This record gives sequence, C-alpha cells and structure tokens, in this order.
Amino acid sequence: MNQLKNMKELWRQQETETLKFSKDELQGMMRQRSSSVVKWILIISILEFILPNIFFLFTDFEASREFNEKYGLTNMVNIYLGIHLVIILVFVYLFFRNYRNISADTSVKMLMQHIISTRKTVKYYIYYNLTIAAIIGFHMFYEVFNSKAFLTTLPEKTNIALVWVISSVLFVLVLFVLWCIYKLVFGYFLKKLTRNYQELEHAG
Repeated sequence: MNQLKNMKELWRQQETETLKFSKDELQGMMRQRSSSVVKWILIISILEFILPNIFFLFTDFEASREFNEKYGLTNMVNIYLGIHLVIILVFVYLFFRNYRNISADTSVKMLMQHIISTRKTVKYYIYYNLTIAAIIGFHMFYEVFNSKAFLTTLPEKTNIALVWVISSVLFVLVLFVLWCIYKLVFGYFLKKLTRNYQELEHAG
C-alpha cells in the first residue's frame, strides 16, 4: 500500500508526457490485484459447491431416503436441490466471467465497472445462499411438524407452538452464524475490491 502511495506521489512531480505511463502502471497493478481477489472468490464458490457434494457421498443414503419418505420430503428436497445446483453453477460462471473481464486489458473506466459488477455479484451470492437456506429450512419445519409421523411421536399435551418457536430461534441462530461466516470471508475480499476501486477513482 505504501508503494502505491509513493507511486501516486511521483505522478504529481512528473511532467505531462510521463504521466500516462504511470497511470497505465497503476492500472496494471490494480488489475492484477483485483483479478487475484476475484480468483479467490471463484475458488471459494467452487469449493462451496464441491465440498457438500463430497460430504454427501459419505452420508447414509438409506437413512436419508427413509427420513425424507417418512416426513414426505422427497419431492421437496429433489426440487430444491435441482434449483440450487443450477443457480450455484450460474454464480460460478458469473464469478469466472468477472475474473476474465478484470484480467483483460481494458480501460480504467471498464476496469472500474467490472469491479463494481463483481462486488454486486458477491453480494447477490450471499443474499441468495441465506435466502435459500431460510426457505428450505422453514419449509422442512412446516412439512415435518405437520406430518402424522412427527405428531404421533410427541408427548401428550405438547405445545406445538412452543416447538415451532424453539426450532425457529435455533434455526435463525444458525443462519446468523452463516451470515457472519459470509461477512468474514467475502467481506474481506469485498473490502479489497472497494479499495482498488477507490484508488482507480482517485487516480482518475
């Protein structure tokens, strides 16, 4: 960062004919830094797509199938899984496209636009994951808590409303932890992209 500040200070001391070269040099640095950030975002999104599927391979398929059939979740799970996989693949493609655009030799204006686009894509990615997790979670609660298989296992005079409240509070806490993880991981990269954008804007 100090090196970048020193470089900017040198521009002000140079004559007009040498100023353009220094701006191009700064643009190259910002492009390299931004493409590195987007590359890591792309890697994390791919890992987030792959790791759960690897974990799924080590689960008890029979137990999962029996659970879904018992509470009538089979169709719901399959539909949500299909939708989720398609949307995640779309986000992976968008991250790859952003990485390719930022890595390309473009003008400062286009580079700034690509940085803004990447920041928006990351935010949409976080919002989507939290939203789909909430929708699937509460839908599963609804299906399970209203199924005969679940209701018959409850002790007599159980307050189902209290079960809903406790389950909902615990689930919201899980979503909050997930949000914190996303803010910690992706927030770090978003700050870097924002800083690069501000440097380019100030230089312009």
